[in-house]
Amino acid sequence: MNSKVKDIETVYSRLSKQLHNGNMLHMEHELETSVKNYSLAKFVLGKGNRYKALISAGIHGDEPSGVETICSFLENNRFENFSDTWELTILPCLNPYGYEYGVRENHRGEDLNRFFRHDSPPEEVRFAQSAFDKNYELTIELHEDSMTPGFYLYQKGTHQEDDILGNKILTAIKNVMPINHNGEIDGHSAQGGIIIQQTDWTSMDWWPMAFYALSKGTRRTLTLETATGFAMQTRAEAHLIAIDTALKFYTEKLKS
Repeated sequence: MNSKVKDIETVYSRLSKQLHNGNMLHMEHELETSVKNYSLAKFVLGKGNRYKALISAGIHGDEPSGVETICSFLENNRFENFSDTWELTILPCLNPYGYEYGVRENHRGEDLNRFFRHDSPPEEVRFAQSAFDKNYELTIELHEDSMTPGFYLYQKGTHQEDDILGNKILTAIKNVMPINHNGEIDGHSAQGGIIIQQTDWTSMDWWPMAFYALSKGTRRTLTLETATGFAMQTRAEAHLIAIDTALKFYTEKLKS
């Protein structure tokens, strides 16, 4: 039996304290486990704004910096610059059991980010899929990697000219966290901190959340990987810079 290392209710409390003006932390899809029942949470900022993005974290429970990033995003008013432009749907922790017990998988030992093309996916995945009831310009998934010496990312989209975004993000982050410049990262070819994905994702037997987003018409998906070896505050700040950079990029691009 794993030992509990974090408390998801503390996360939900931090988020609830920051949500106001009609914004609420919606607790949905009660998740039953042998330990306790968990609620899967969602909130929307800037509801009704023209441009739409989805930000998710905590799909792997042993990657807590994404969850911390969401809390910091609210607590430090990082949405203020985008409140007139963007509607952000935020899934702050897709794997609350894994988060509490510090494990990658859910309570059934399932890696949730491998089930987005499954005919009968776990409930946490169904919950994430339900957020695709609208079209997104951008989805951002917050991850971390305990083996990497620095930040790296995956990106994929429908507009090749948007590929410059990856380098813009890494340039913005490099003063906070070094970039992983290895030619191979996590078993994939990479260049300058960006994974080069050569596989045709439509033919894959399984999909991560990013590919599911593409199948639903998302213009650009970003999977951001911060380095676990750095302090939590540094990891969260790297993610926050990436979010700011991506939202600013598309604010300018979509308005032009």
